[in-house]
Amino acid sequence: MGQALSSSKVYRVAASHLMLVARDIATGFMLMSRVVVTLVGCVTLISAAAVYSNEAARSRFAEVVPAMFAGWLTHPAVTAEAVHSGDAGREPLAAGAEVDVVPEQRNVTRYLARRYRVADEAVRVLVSAAYRAGEAHSLDPLLILAVMAVESSMNPFAESAVGAQGLMQVMTRVHAEKFEPHGGDLAALDPVANIMVGSAILQDLIKRGGSVERGLQLYVGAGNLPDDGGYGGRVLGERARIELAATGKVEAALSSALRADAARADLRPASAAQAPEAALTVPASTPSGSQSKGGTAADQTA
Repeated sequence: MGQALSSSKVYRVAASHLMLVARDIATGFMLMSRVVVTLVGCVTLISAAAVYSNEAARSRFAEVVPAMFAGWLTHPAVTAEAVHSGDAGREPLAAGAEVDVVPEQRNVTRYLARRYRVADEAVRVLVSAAYRAGEAHSLDPLLILAVMAVESSMNPFAESAVGAQGLMQVMTRVHAEKFEPHGGDLAALDPVANIMVGSAILQDLIKRGGSVERGLQLYVGAGNLPDDGGYGGRVLGERARIELAATGKVEAALSSALRADAARADLRPASAAQAPEAALTVPASTPSGSQSKGGTAADQTA
């Protein structure tokens, strides 16, 4: 009997030691994991600092990132539309391809990126796509960009309470057939496809309305109303600032935008708030895109 008790005591002691060993191993593993994570973080920070401080590395990084972004944005169905009779010598955007950048587009990109706080490389792709859409649909690319700015503040994933989607706030359910060549309804959130479809709708409405002002009124879904609530004035005001920036006067355009935003923030009578906007002097859109109907309400039915 004494021998049985002695064996039981030995087992208990062994089990206790095993538990201590297991706990020590677990503690050691956690400490080692923390060391590894800290080491990886330090290496990442050092690498980032090295890239930032090295001119050649920064240049290489700047080349790779835009190409990756352009490839993500470009929809296979859109590239086929980019080639048209007036653009015989140019190739459409392709995955990983460099985006054409002329000084005018570079200046426009700088303005829009700073105005709406969007990454410069992302805006560069959108500006290039707007210029291509303008060529494809015989439409002013600066007007396209102004509509994008007012409608979504350059946010390709914006969606309004009534279902208007994307950069140009197109009502996907109304224009579903227009997205079919681009891959279906989900293409509404593809930035390039949204620009192409939205530009086609805008061009058609301007043609039907007989003027840019009337086309914008139809685009915002106010065709049956006495006025568009100032939407057309905001778009044309922003277009004027984009045009100013395109000439290289980016700072002047940004200053004008700040004044416009400040004026819009003032508590003014309703009649003054709806007065048409004079180029470069009165408010453009605020970055909220609160008027976004996407040119997409009933007036945009094809």
